[in-house]
Parts: sequence; C-alpha cells; structure tokens
Amino acid sequence: MNINSNRYEIFLKVVELGNITRAAEALSYTQSGVSHAIAALEKETGFALFRRSSNGVTLTDNGKQILERVRSLVNQQRSLAQTIANINHVVAGTLRVGTFTSVSAQWLPGIIRSFSQLYPLVEFELLDGNYDEITEWLLQGKIDCGFLTAPVPEALHFRPLKQDPLLVLLEPGHPLAEKETLALEDIIKEPFIMPMKGSDNDIQAVLRNAPSLPKVKYILNDDISVMAMAANGFGISIMSELMIRNVTFRMAARPLNPPQYRNIGIASLPVGAATVVTKAFLRYLSDTDVQQFDSAANK
Repeated sequence: MNINSNRYEIFLKVVELGNITRAAEALSYTQSGVSHAIAALEKETGFALFRRSSNGVTLTDNGKQILERVRSLVNQQRSLAQTIANINHVVAGTLRVGTFTSVSAQWLPGIIRSFSQLYPLVEFELLDGNYDEITEWLLQGKIDCGFLTAPVPEALHFRPLKQDPLLVLLEPGHPLAEKETLALEDIIKEPFIMPMKGSDNDIQAVLRNAPSLPKVKYILNDDISVMAMAANGFGISIMSELMIRNVTFRMAARPLNPPQYRNIGIASLPVGAATVVTKAFLRYLSDTDVQQFDSAANK
C-alpha cells in the first residue's frame, strides 16, 4: 500500500485501533510514516482529526464528521479496484471478514487456505468480535461479510452454513451429569454462568422458552472463562459443540431435550452491493461443505 495515496485507509486503521503505533504495526509501516500520513491528511482537510493522549488517540468532533464519508470513499476505491480486476478476469483485493471465536479456531484456517488456492491474489483482513459487534461492522460498511448466527437484521443477507448443537456444560461430578439429556426445567434451578451481552444471543434464545429465567450467578467476558468456571463447579452454562471442541477442561456436556441449535452462516449487505471479491467468497462458502474444515482443524 502506497503511504501517500492511501492516507484515508491509514486514517481508518488509526480510528479502529485508537493507537498510532498499533496501526503502524498492523499496516507494516513505521510509526513516523503513519504519523506523517495523518499530519498530511490534517493539512489537507485544514483541521485536527485526532486528540492525542498517553492512552492513544481519539477522533475530534471534526474527525467524527468525516469518518463515514472517508469509510464510504475507501469502500468505493476498493470496489473500483476489484471491478477492474474482474473485467480482467482476476479476483484480487482485500476481503474484510468479521468472525467470532469458534469459527476462527475451527474453520477459518481451512477456509482461508482452500479459498486462497483458488484466488491467490486475495488478502484477508480479519476482525474478531461478538455477534453485536460483527452486525454493527456490517451495517457500517467496516467489513465486507461476517460470520453470524440467525436471526440477523433484515438489512443483511444471510446464508446458513451449519446447525451447531447447543450443549449444557457441567462439572463432571454434578448430579445432572448422570442424565443423557437435560430439559430446560432441569437447568433453570441451577446457578447459571452467562457470557457478556453480545455473546449471549444463542443462550438467550434458548432460555426464552424456559418456564422461568435461571439465576445468573456470574457474567463473564469470554467463552474460555465460562468453560473454566463450569468445569470447576461454579455453575452451569450453555455453549455450542463447535466452541467446546478440543478444550482441555474436564467437564460434562449434555444435549438439551428437545435439541437446540445455533444456525451459523455468513452475512453481508445485499449481494448486489457486494464487491467482486465478496461475491466470490460468498459463492465459495455456499458451494462448500464447511464441516470438512471441522476435521481439518483437528488434524
């Protein structure tokens, strides 16, 4: 990326990371190079874009006013470059994908490797977040597509990829572990461990069918912490089969009765508005059985 002709992309990366040094590392530039690009953009606009502090940088009010227009301009530039490549029968460019932990751990290495064999000129930019963050990034145009679970907002196009069973996590010696399956009536009586808001969508969808709400004892900000607490007897939780695969915690996992699932898929803005690279990736996922990457991740 030419540092002089891509000041807007540098601006967006600094906004995203809130730190010039981290933005420079992400873009493989020197810190002085990024600082120079931001200074040049501030000279071009005629006003300060960032407030500097010991904790990093934040947008000024003027910077906030141009943020969405800059993002739109960068998206249009990328779309133009990809359209030109498509006319020349080449799928090339950067694909920005939102992803969450279990997909990142189990599927993405195999997906990227396989897709890159078909389209070696495509580069991936991955943003890891929870469901709410990925949805927001899609609607803002910050990413081209993102893995989510149904349902998604009507403004997004969703292609289902896999039904992932939801399981109840228990300490191995818990009395409920003696049962082969568990009903909602069983689990609402137990202390419950809940992920943070934004990561709890699938659990909340299941619990809406319960006769009453469980007693939430702990709310934790990552899935690994939830599993560790459940494995050590601090309560029970619900998590997907894909998420608990390959973990080293000693814990029991029991399916719900009736069975419950999260429907994992790939979401994007309407396909007509998608870039050429995004369309190629969506087609690839639609034509590919992603479950083949489950076993690939375990080799």
